[in-house]
Amino acid sequence: MKLLKSTILLTLLFPFLSSAQYDDKRVAELVRNGSESELVMESSIMIQEGYFYQAGTIVDKLLEIQPNSSNYNYRRGFIYLEMSTDFVKAQPYLEKAVLKTDKKYDPFNTKETAAPVDAYFELGRCYHMAGNIDKAEEYYNKFLATSIAKSNNVFFAKLFLEQCKVARTEMANPKNVYLKNMGSVINTAAPEYSPVISLDGSALYFTSRRRWVKGDSDKGLDPRNNQYPEDIYVSYRDFDSTWMEPIRLEFCDPLQNEATIAVSPDERRVYAYMDTKGNGDIFYSDFSTNKFQEVTHLDNKKINTDAWETHATVSPDGKVMYFVSNRKGGFGGRDIYYSLKQKDGTWGDPVNLGPNINGPMDEESPFVSIDNSTLYFSSNGNKSMGGFDVFMSALDSKGQWGPASNLGYPINSTCDDVFYTTTVDGLTGYLTSIRADGKGEKDIYEIKNNYLGIKNVAVLNGKIKVIGDKPLPEDVYVTLKCVDCEKPYDLKIYPRLRDGLFMNALDPCKQYEITFSYEKTGKKNFYTDKFKVDCNKEYSEIYREFWLDVDEQMIVKPYYVAGTITDSKTNAKLSGVSVSLINKKTGKTLYQLPTTANGTYKTDTLGGMEQGDNVEFALKLEKPGYVSMTYDVPVTLTDASEIRIDRSLAKNEAGTDIGLNVNPIYFDYNKWNIRPDAAKELDKIVKIMKENPGIKIELGSHTDSRGRDDYNIKLSDQRAKASARYIISKGIAANRISGKGYGETQLKVSDEVINAMKTWEEKEAGHQLNRRTEFLIVK
Repeated sequence: MKLLKSTILLTLLFPFLSSAQYDDKRVAELVRNGSESELVMESSIMIQEGYFYQAGTIVDKLLEIQPNSSNYNYRRGFIYLEMSTDFVKAQPYLEKAVLKTDKKYDPFNTKETAAPVDAYFELGRCYHMAGNIDKAEEYYNKFLATSIAKSNNVFFAKLFLEQCKVARTEMANPKNVYLKNMGSVINTAAPEYSPVISLDGSALYFTSRRRWVKGDSDKGLDPRNNQYPEDIYVSYRDFDSTWMEPIRLEFCDPLQNEATIAVSPDERRVYAYMDTKGNGDIFYSDFSTNKFQEVTHLDNKKINTDAWETHATVSPDGKVMYFVSNRKGGFGGRDIYYSLKQKDGTWGDPVNLGPNINGPMDEESPFVSIDNSTLYFSSNGNKSMGGFDVFMSALDSKGQWGPASNLGYPINSTCDDVFYTTTVDGLTGYLTSIRADGKGEKDIYEIKNNYLGIKNVAVLNGKIKVIGDKPLPEDVYVTLKCVDCEKPYDLKIYPRLRDGLFMNALDPCKQYEITFSYEKTGKKNFYTDKFKVDCNKEYSEIYREFWLDVDEQMIVKPYYVAGTITDSKTNAKLSGVSVSLINKKTGKTLYQLPTTANGTYKTDTLGGMEQGDNVEFALKLEKPGYVSMTYDVPVTLTDASEIRIDRSLAKNEAGTDIGLNVNPIYFDYNKWNIRPDAAKELDKIVKIMKENPGIKIELGSHTDSRGRDDYNIKLSDQRAKASARYIISKGIAANRISGKGYGETQLKVSDEVINAMKTWEEKEAGHQLNRRTEFLIVK
């Protein structure tokens, strides 16, 4: 998308001769075998017809013949400026060109060694764009002193001198900003421009003329400027703030120009500029079924006309479209207009934004911030430092845009600065600029500032997260209602599909409601959240996070399970343990994940649960060298989001007790038959042994020290063997388990320690530690 039509009427210098088609072979043949006269004639025709790249090849040959010719040096410098605005390369040629000028310059005379007096003007442009204001003024004035009055460049020289005054003032009073080229991931040797940043700064949409990797766009190479067609790309910012490799949008055609101009806040619509009929119009593509669909012409004859419409954007609240057109009736070349959305969803009659915004030159690339009351745009009039500069205007209480102010240096330079968009807070902006440190003809720059932040507004920063690994349904939306605003309103907002983000401006001191609904496939108004905005006059954000259970079509509290897994003997934290969280009721594995280096784990949010629910989990733990274990964990959900489950694993070695999840096994007095409650605990051992078929265990039964030694030995042995027989009856091979009674021979707490205890309760607890059943690995 070329915004700047040539400031030079080429026909003044290179009158129209004939239309011709130029290909590389013809140009190569001409360079090899053409006479100097033929080279001069063909280069003049090519320049007149805009075939600058090929004309440059011929002029390079002419410079081999006469390297000091002011005529040929002028042509080369002029081509660099017109083809790619490369003032750095153009300047040395034009410095040679102005050494000899002639008002009667004849571009077709092979004996012509002088340059036209326009060389002063072009050299002034080079110095101007390089920021050398003194030199720029010198050569603009030289041009005005020597040029004929009817030259079209006289008007521009006078305009550029006014811009030099602005540049001198702004450069003497620089703003406190941090500006950087976006680097090689975004910018290439090809032109990159028209950036649109997402509100949260996580996605950058832009236009590039880079070659398609597989060569699909090769046939679209423009011989006039040696550039490939325009395509639209998006780059996402990684978690470490690194911009990722750009992705070309699906609808791009390798042989067609598509240029970004705007993206909706929910990133479900991209507006594009395309020229399919010779005048340039506004198109759009909608995101659906996980991709952007084919581009569609904006079917509104009030906006897209027979004139040139180059840009459009919609205010964040969706109520106003701002667009650029050079239609008749404006204040200058291209003006900015607005159109209000009607009740039926169509756009109303366009209205010119008026003289505070539009001037006698061109206005471009409008962008409206989150407050719907701050307008950024570019203008190349007499308040610019040079070329297009970025300006800002605020909407007053009467709904009128106030006088625009230049954003100053170094946001603006003495070259074109255009397509400025910002993040939600206004403190980080992105623009297209032509600067000496650029990688291509145009580059994208990031600008951080501390003075353009949004004021007197709060922003709802909401996010809908989905339980599990399911995508966010496309038809889920929220209705934002201002309950006590002077003019209460309901606003329908769709979340961003890739992560559920939704944002909108809020008025301070007001009460709001957010209601969730499905557009087509489900419930209406299935959840409502209420909040009040503080009366802070500064910028602030209100964060709201909602978890959507897609299956139940409900907003749920974000419960998750977390814990630490340790070694049962050493209490060391175990990394690399495979943790499986299972819903015992359904048998479904909810999450499976490894523990971290610190032995911790944490699941994503769980679905289908509410506060007060009684939930039965099973936690299965597996690690090489350890006995696989499954713990039953009944939980009653509270108002705390975290469900804490810390457990241990027994090392698979002789002497390790595997009964970590077994409660005490009780027997009736003086008996050894297996009670129902004991059977339940022994079943856990059965399960462990089935999950670990290689282990053999000894079931050891122990008593406290009360009673006769021989009695305790006999009773404990009968109980141990009865327990072992039960486990064998459940399918465990007899050679994998044995039972043995130890009586009081292996006390955990000695009689001396128990006797020293002061209370009966303490002593009974000590005896209980001695009365135990152990399940020790023997192999």
